[in-house]
Amino acid sequence: MPGLIRKRWVALLLPMLFPILGLVVAAAWLGYSVAVQVAAHPGQPPTLQTLLWPSLPALLMVLVLAVMAHVAARKILAPWLSLAQSVQTRLPKDVRPIDNLPHAPTEVQAMTHALNRLFAKAHAESDAQQRFIADAAHQLRTPLAALQSQVEAWALMAQAAPEKSIALSAEQVEQLRKASRRTTQLANQLLALSRVDSGLEQGAAAQRVDLKSLCETLLESFLDGALAKGLDLGLEVEPAHVTGHEWLLRELISNVLDNAIKYTPQGGQVTVRCGKKVVDGQQMHTYLEVEDDGPGVAVGEYARLTQRFYRVPGVVAEGSGLGLAIAQEIAQGHHAQLRFGTGAQHRGMKVELVFSE
Repeated sequence: MPGLIRKRWVALLLPMLFPILGLVVAAAWLGYSVAVQVAAHPGQPPTLQTLLWPSLPALLMVLVLAVMAHVAARKILAPWLSLAQSVQTRLPKDVRPIDNLPHAPTEVQAMTHALNRLFAKAHAESDAQQRFIADAAHQLRTPLAALQSQVEAWALMAQAAPEKSIALSAEQVEQLRKASRRTTQLANQLLALSRVDSGLEQGAAAQRVDLKSLCETLLESFLDGALAKGLDLGLEVEPAHVTGHEWLLRELISNVLDNAIKYTPQGGQVTVRCGKKVVDGQQMHTYLEVEDDGPGVAVGEYARLTQRFYRVPGVVAEGSGLGLAIAQEIAQGHHAQLRFGTGAQHRGMKVELVFSE
């Protein structure tokens, strides 16, 4: 870009070379005339009348240079002003591409292409946000409608009863508890996804994160849930550090570990690992993985696991399909790869996060 701008300036200033040379000659002629006047009349300063005619060529060259400079400036700035006007008159949500200006300089066309790429990214981001809002509204509508219909039915029954009250069975209370818990979990995951997107976009300063300590801390918070299902929750960690955001990595591990505990049947095993190992037979990478011996997922479904609100067909456990989508967002924000595979002895599921550093 700087080279193109220099070439453009050279092309525009080259025609001004003749007036500049003329101004130099006129200045030399003016100096010569003043010297002659001083030599002819020593001790007397030159009068204005005697300097008027020698000054006319210089004044004419200055005028010509001013006109040519004005024309050159207008010619240089006209495409930029046109581009600025086309952007300034747009509405905030107008992300349509800018039409290429006819006969515009190369550097202006390059700026137009750059702005169009920016508008394309903004358009894609806006579409993704609209889809997310629509999907979130759809996902929340079902459990909220179920809750409302159930509560409305109980309210009508209570109003119709002579005592204006009804007795609920333990099963009905449990259904209500599950519905409210499912709705709360979905709302929390939607908020978490929004926080992840916002946190990655703001570009907060990354810090050194101790994965070993992070895994040990998180394992304690999931221990009660695992014991309630009779799961063997194991920890195999080695010292490992990465540069990133601790709260985002905590969210990632929590979502993956929550999925493993949720889908592993009674008496199963879930293991959390981190450390360094050779990946793809090449070089050492820091990694973090969660492995279980549950039903697993068909290999053909791996590519869709990180889609928002996608759930594997036939799954009966409660879920919203956001856990791995959040994990994928965080992995990409840390320039890491989220990989899926089968667990040990070709059973269960293994979710692995491989860092580039």
